[in-house]
Amino acid sequence: MKKTAFVLRSTAAAAMTLGLAIAASAQEAKPAEPQQLEGVIITGARKSAESAQIIKMKSDQVVDSIVADDIGKFPDKNVAEILGRVTGVQIQRGNGEAGSVIVRGLGGIVTLLNGREFFSDSGRSLYLADVPATMLQRLDVYKTQGADLPEGGTAGVIDVRTNRPFDFKDSQVVINGRLEHRDKAKADNPDLSGMASNRWKTDQGEFGALVGLSYQKGTYHDERAWVGDPVTFNYGGKSILGADAMGRVLDLGDRKRLAGNLALQWKPNADMEFFLEGFATKIDHRFQQSFLVAGIPVYEPTSVITTKPGTNNLDTVTNTNYPGWGFTSTQAKHDEASNNQFALGGHWDVSDRLRVSSELAHTKSRIDWVNRILDTGYSPTNTIGKVQDGGGYIDYPTLDLTKATNFRINGGVDVRGERSGDSTDWRADAVYEVAGNSFFKEFSTGVRLAKRHAMAVNTSMPWTTSFSAVGQQVSNFPGIYSVSPATWGNFGVKQYVYADREWLLDNGEAFRKMLTGSTALTAYDPMTLFDDEEKTSAVYGKTKFGFNAGGVPVSGVAGLRLVRTQQHLMGNSRNAATNVITPVDVDTSRSDALPSLALKAEFSPKLIGRLVLGKAIERPNFVDYNPGVTYTPPGGGVTFGSASGGNPNLKPTESKNIDVALEYYFARTGSLTATVFEHKFKNRVVIDSGQTTINGVRYNTSQPINLNKANLGGYELSYRQFYDWLPGMLSGLGMEANFTYMSGKQTDKNGLESTFLGQSKRAINLVALYEKNDVYGRLAYNWRSKFLAEYPYRTTGRELWVAPLSTLDASAGYTINKNLTVSLDVTNLLNQAYHDYFDKNPAMVRDVRYYDRTYGISVRWKM
Repeated sequence: MKKTAFVLRSTAAAAMTLGLAIAASAQEAKPAEPQQLEGVIITGARKSAESAQIIKMKSDQVVDSIVADDIGKFPDKNVAEILGRVTGVQIQRGNGEAGSVIVRGLGGIVTLLNGREFFSDSGRSLYLADVPATMLQRLDVYKTQGADLPEGGTAGVIDVRTNRPFDFKDSQVVINGRLEHRDKAKADNPDLSGMASNRWKTDQGEFGALVGLSYQKGTYHDERAWVGDPVTFNYGGKSILGADAMGRVLDLGDRKRLAGNLALQWKPNADMEFFLEGFATKIDHRFQQSFLVAGIPVYEPTSVITTKPGTNNLDTVTNTNYPGWGFTSTQAKHDEASNNQFALGGHWDVSDRLRVSSELAHTKSRIDWVNRILDTGYSPTNTIGKVQDGGGYIDYPTLDLTKATNFRINGGVDVRGERSGDSTDWRADAVYEVAGNSFFKEFSTGVRLAKRHAMAVNTSMPWTTSFSAVGQQVSNFPGIYSVSPATWGNFGVKQYVYADREWLLDNGEAFRKMLTGSTALTAYDPMTLFDDEEKTSAVYGKTKFGFNAGGVPVSGVAGLRLVRTQQHLMGNSRNAATNVITPVDVDTSRSDALPSLALKAEFSPKLIGRLVLGKAIERPNFVDYNPGVTYTPPGGGVTFGSASGGNPNLKPTESKNIDVALEYYFARTGSLTATVFEHKFKNRVVIDSGQTTINGVRYNTSQPINLNKANLGGYELSYRQFYDWLPGMLSGLGMEANFTYMSGKQTDKNGLESTFLGQSKRAINLVALYEKNDVYGRLAYNWRSKFLAEYPYRTTGRELWVAPLSTLDASAGYTINKNLTVSLDVTNLLNQAYHDYFDKNPAMVRDVRYYDRTYGISVRWKM
């Protein structure tokens, strides 16, 4: 990381030198204010850009914001999709929507709802796709952390801000309706939302009330064509690298999501304000992973095998007289989840200079899940296998896989579980502004007390192959099977028989009766149980100060957050040899001091420089602490078992961070910014894999561990402008563009240095905007370079890489009148293909994945 450190120092020096040169030519430097544009009415996307720009300019931290164009108006469906436009943020789509979010290659993010910590079930953060875009007022992405922000994220903080009634001057009613078509799912999905808000002046002060409701239904279809783990075999005296299995995976699902929010505000006088607000979601998700697993006869002497030209990598395998094997497997899953948070708080301006505030919040989240699996086998005699278009091609010229008479029942399993989390946290803050023109401008302090509980448990029923239906034709069981939808692309088999998801989910007792002879539910496995209680006590103090350096106004914030974490871990451990289970009760506690310093130099009204230093911590996920190890014996076509567990001795990840930024605001909605950053990690948590043998059975093992050190650094460039000076209709054009470069290394447990997991070296976002009169549009392109997804991959010791990813989304709308707007949007215009492969060799493919392309039409009515 010497190169990164050099870049940091050089950029900081250059920024300060450039800034001082500009300042020297100015008569007097003043605080930056938005630039006025004569004759331009700021509305819609321009107003959104202006608001986000003002937030970024005035912030003490390095922050990027996205503000709604209008009430409930975002060109994206949920929070995760919106974040894909932010500099340094990457998202991954799957299961019909954008889900996972990383900031600067890191997943350690604190998620806040209106400044309060929020989470999903027993996890640390909120699944951001659960928050509908129509409820948002704005999103703030803090890439550096001040002392007043909750601790727990080395990547930063994402604060989701919803509307409150006092945000509006008068009453508001907004209704949004959207119909979405998904091409691979061949489904039409409704999306409905509404919000009503008003405020009243009374003898007891001013009151405001807001209520919002959202309903989304999504039927989706994702698919993969995969190649098995690499194996080496001999053919014609040549050593060939290939795989002995290939197939397909269909991820098919139906998700219903209901969300609601409530906000009440009361302002008894000019000095006081109180609020009560709540947010809740309820998710009903029925989905499946349906596998086609095909044996490839690479070891059969009668097979004809070819390799990719100029390599020893497998190309094709054909065998017309081979008693082969294959099976389909349906994993039928049902998740029922709920999340809610309610908060009561307020502030009091004790004097012109002193404000005190406090709030009490309670958060609760739970998920109950089911996974029922049934395998059906078939016996081909003519097999064609290929590695084609980044995935696995499999075909059987003489076998019809859409006929149930060609399939027999192989085995099954019925597992279930639950996860839950709840927290109660209270905070109080005080801010005092210093009178006069002194060095110190403001002092603030605060305290936060939180009690968090997290629990998870599930069954771990062994794979069952001894019931009477095994070996019988699937056609003997009407209703238990169906035929898959047609797959996309050219990867051989288009449709195949598999166990029916709806039958498995709707007939749990009958399925258990088939498997075990009893309808009784399987008891929970004590080795999967963790029941943790975590108490945190935090106090912070910070001061704002300011001075002139050679005529340049410099302001700063220095802060310190002290955190005491007490954790009570409860679980079980099992002696692998004797099978004796012993309760585990671990008490841990630690204290952390998290200093921070942010300097901002206003070189001119348009040019700002920043230097931000700080330390952050990221606590491991609760499941990572689980002391139990769960052993799953071989079954379902898998010849080895798995053993996974947690590590109660894990330490939180520590990160020392530095950011240097230069920001040039040349117009009211125009900016050019550059940021250089570096993170130095200690105790970063990763998954360690290995192998063990118990009673003659091989198990692949996985367990989280701490790494000694890891470093990640890079830089970000961002540009935004509306071209109002262009003539005529062209004056409606605008552009947002940003680029992120990252480079990092981590040292594994053996002292070997490897690439930083999950980090793309380069990422680009390009957004073309148009807004003129009653017409608006957006074309958004996102690209990220390859990244290391897993190392080591399972027990192969190989690296699993993901090829560059790119997406293109578009939207356009027309404002019919001040009350009514219609819009069209398309996502995944490029039909994004997700490719992954081994050891930086794209010819050693694992799979290729395709997702739905969506077409949506929306109507928005506002009164």
